[in-house]
This record gives sequence, C-alpha cells and structure tokens, in this order.
Amino acid sequence: MAINWITLIIGVVVGMLVMGGLMWLMMPSMMLIKHKTRYGYDEALKRLNENLLEKQDWKVLKTNDYQESTASFGALERVCSVNVCNPRYASEILTEDGNRGVTAFMPLAIGVYEDKQKQVYVSQLNVGLLGMMFGGTIAKVMKLAGKDIGKAVSSVTDGKAS
Repeated sequence: MAINWITLIIGVVVGMLVMGGLMWLMMPSMMLIKHKTRYGYDEALKRLNENLLEKQDWKVLKTNDYQESTASFGALERVCSVNVCNPRYASEILTEDGNRGVTAFMPLAIGVYEDKQKQVYVSQLNVGLLGMMFGGTIAKVMKLAGKDIGKAVSSVTDGKAS
C-alpha cells in the first residue's frame, strides 16, 4: 500500500514538472503575437494608426522610434512601438482599487518593425490571454481591448500569426 502512495506522489510531481516545462516553452508564443505585413514600414505604421483611430474611443498616445532613440548605441532596422489607450476601457478597470496594479502595462503598445531582410512585422501582446490571468473586470475589459487591437492589426497584416 505504501508503494502505491509513493508511486502516486511521484507521478503527480512528474506530471506537474512536465506541465510546468510545457507552459514555460509555450508561453512566449502565446503571449506575443507577430504578423507579417503586406505593406512597407511607413505605410503599415500609417494604416495601423488610422485604423486604431477609427475604433471607438481608441487614442494613439505616442510612437516610440527605437531606431532614433538607440542610435548612439548602434544602427537598427526601423522599429517602433505605438502606445495606445482606450480611456473608456481604462476607466472601467481602474475604478476598482484592486485593479490599479495593471497600470504597470498601461498604455498598451503595438510593435512595428522591419527585419534585416526588409520584411515588416506588427507585434502585439495577447491582451485577452493576459486579462484571463487576472479574472473579473480586468478579464472582461481586456478581452474587448484584445479584439479591438486584433482587428486594427489584422487590417494591415494577413491576419495569420507568424
């Protein structure tokens, strides 16, 4: 009887380690979504901004040009992040004191970059999945935000993650 308990405990521990390892390997591709664009860098950035501004309550706050800001450390291909916010969604989350810690990843950002072969990509955080980790209002609102951002991104990409 004691051997069965030991076998059970070892099996559970091994199962937990295997699941933890799989999650560790899969999480980056689940949390960060990259898409190839069908446009050049400038056109992709322009269209992305236009599409975001057409969405209800979305604002483009700032575009961070990393090629420019890191120039003194070496040359980069064209790369930026577009900081976006939906004040209505932000207000809904931040009304609750317990939710205010998520300001650590607000505003949301969408990356636009060119690789060494001149292929342009758009990257985004899987906002809906991130929200699910928190539950409640955060999950509900971030699911909506993720859909909005996904639509804006897919308008300048083929819609398939790479």
